[in-house]
Amino acid sequence: MNANRKPLLLEKWDFIILLGESGGGKGTLVNNIKHYWLKNLPSASMGDIFRKKAQSDPDIKRLTESGVLISDTIACDVFREFARAHAPGLIDGYPRNRQQAIELIKFIKDNNWRVLVVDLHCRIEKIIERLLARKRDDDSLTIVYKRHTDHKELHPHVMAEVRTRPDLFDVITLDGNLDAEITFSNFLMDVLRLVDMLYFYDMTDIKTSFAVRGDETSINPALNRWICGFLQSIQKKLDEKQGTKKEE
Repeated sequence: MNANRKPLLLEKWDFIILLGESGGGKGTLVNNIKHYWLKNLPSASMGDIFRKKAQSDPDIKRLTESGVLISDTIACDVFREFARAHAPGLIDGYPRNRQQAIELIKFIKDNNWRVLVVDLHCRIEKIIERLLARKRDDDSLTIVYKRHTDHKELHPHVMAEVRTRPDLFDVITLDGNLDAEITFSNFLMDVLRLVDMLYFYDMTDIKTSFAVRGDETSINPALNRWICGFLQSIQKKLDEKQGTKKEE
């Protein structure tokens, strides 16, 4: 193992991957992960990467404007470049099809990684509502339906590949139709379920506060702060423990 490798997330994950349709809530979930839990986690959206590349590459510009999927070769290269430079890190929108999933599995095996996959599901009616509200040029109804059709056809094959490798992936499935704070609470509860129980036995001295603020109309923001405080405390102890091992 690389001696300079950054500590794993909860001593378990090298990377987080978010899957789901554009408008399904991935960007909001990323924002909440960074706001509440992993403030310095490097993150990127494959869509944002390609939109940036489209500014100087007319071929990619043509593909993104028409809703056509970027080639597997380019998509895999972009993911690998980001992942190698930002582990632990997070990316949303990859893999998009079975071939990309197979390439992802090869990459993870070669690097001896374990990855948390978050599979976000959302109704097309809710997706259209959100996309029309954000008023982006590539969110016309024609393109939205094209992306939706592609996702319905390709995504099951991606998850079929992922689920054949429980040695490489942990999977969390989320309902993206709910309020963003509730979706994030559900995400955190699933993260807690995946944490090694031994840490809970060893860390009885961890303290985290629970407080509902005056401007909040639901319990979920307070719940999210409370759970994330707990996860941050675990991470701090694990990082300190790892640092002690390196010194020895």
